[in-house]
Amino acid sequence: MSHLTDSIPTTPQSWNRNPGGYVKHQKLLVKLVAWLEAQGSEVQIPEDRNGWDRGVDLIVNGLRIDLKSFGLGAYGKSLTWDSEYYRGRPAPIYNGTETDWFVHPTEGPVSEWIAAERIGLRTSKYGHAPYYFQSDAIDMTAFVAS
Repeated sequence: MSHLTDSIPTTPQSWNRNPGGYVKHQKLLVKLVAWLEAQGSEVQIPEDRNGWDRGVDLIVNGLRIDLKSFGLGAYGKSLTWDSEYYRGRPAPIYNGTETDWFVHPTEGPVSEWIAAERIGLRTSKYGHAPYYFQSDAIDMTAFVAS
């Protein structure tokens, strides 16, 4: 079995303006890929573009995944991106974005991380970060089973 985790850079890259955030993201990506491989999922790492990846960190069973390095805050029936950077900003769906699903880490094991389809991401009308309805989100165990 190939180990894609060996091909994921976990050190700062010259093109990246947030080396600490990049390293955190990449270490989470290694955890996610290792778990997905252990589940028997078909996992591909797209070629590094030395910049914007069009919202695709990996491809799982043909679906394009954008791994976020922050979790979600539960508020009523919504799950809001727990990121000061995105507070008050529109949902980051740009022309050229190829993301199918977003994945957010939790404090628990990767099986409990949260996945939600890009089409379910909404812009807050109240100045908060983008959010999903809880009914649009699943854990990674359900994601790989679907």
